[in-house]
Amino acid sequence: MKLTFLGLPDHPEAKVALIPAPLEVTTSWQKGTKEAPTEILKVSPNLEFFDEETNLEPQEVLGFFTYPVPELPFDIKKALDLISENVRETLKEKKFPVVIGGEHTVTLGSVKVLKEFYKNLKILHLDAHLDLREEYLGSSISHATVMRRIYEMGIPVLSVGVRTLCKEEYEFIKKVKFPVLWMKELKENWEEGIKKLENFVKEGEIYLSLDVDVFDPSLAPGVGTPEPGGLDWYEFLQILKLVVRYNLIGMDIVEVKPSSGNAITEYLAAKIIFKVSSYLAKKYETF
Repeated sequence: MKLTFLGLPDHPEAKVALIPAPLEVTTSWQKGTKEAPTEILKVSPNLEFFDEETNLEPQEVLGFFTYPVPELPFDIKKALDLISENVRETLKEKKFPVVIGGEHTVTLGSVKVLKEFYKNLKILHLDAHLDLREEYLGSSISHATVMRRIYEMGIPVLSVGVRTLCKEEYEFIKKVKFPVLWMKELKENWEEGIKKLENFVKEGEIYLSLDVDVFDPSLAPGVGTPEPGGLDWYEFLQILKLVVRYNLIGMDIVEVKPSSGNAITEYLAAKIIFKVSSYLAKKYETF
């Protein structure tokens, strides 16, 4: 039986497409991200189907279509090609793509297609880490290099919530003046940080790449590389509402590592998908 978001049948005129991408090839510490799409979809029926902020049921306003959870090949380039195919089909059908990883490398599969459809594409990258290494563990295509590869495509990136990096990344961001909105910077002056974020997202087409370790581990313990001092729920919602206000054209949610007996992080991921859809539904209703 196919898993679907909220456990609901696929909507015949769905405007949101969920694309499971159980990629786990380059994960370097705690394993398990390949199980995330399945587990996130499994917990999603336990959400309330009504959004308390917008007073809407996004499944009624927009509708959801969920792709089957695939068996991805271990060859990372072939796996990314399969993800790209689903994203391309989604965009051709004018649906909003939500890619559910898997490791952060899945973003490359999305961006490869997105840049064909959107000439002013930008990536809003929420993450505890920069993911800007030239290579990692002998591979140039990796969860730790994904934003470096996107930067090399000439696509503007703003990394938000970062609170750890390696020396190579430190030297790289100084050399190329790579824009980073540090978590410490946000916590110390939230309003100023949000202004910087808004200046980035108010023009162009925005793709949100959300690594769940951007949250504090007290909220999202089920990640491969947890870092203390992350976003809380309402800080994240403020960022999300701001982005949706402009031109959010798709997103991915990555690096959830399901934990046996504790589905809090999988539930959080499902809730994020629901909240994004609720905000999009509210915006859709105003047109």
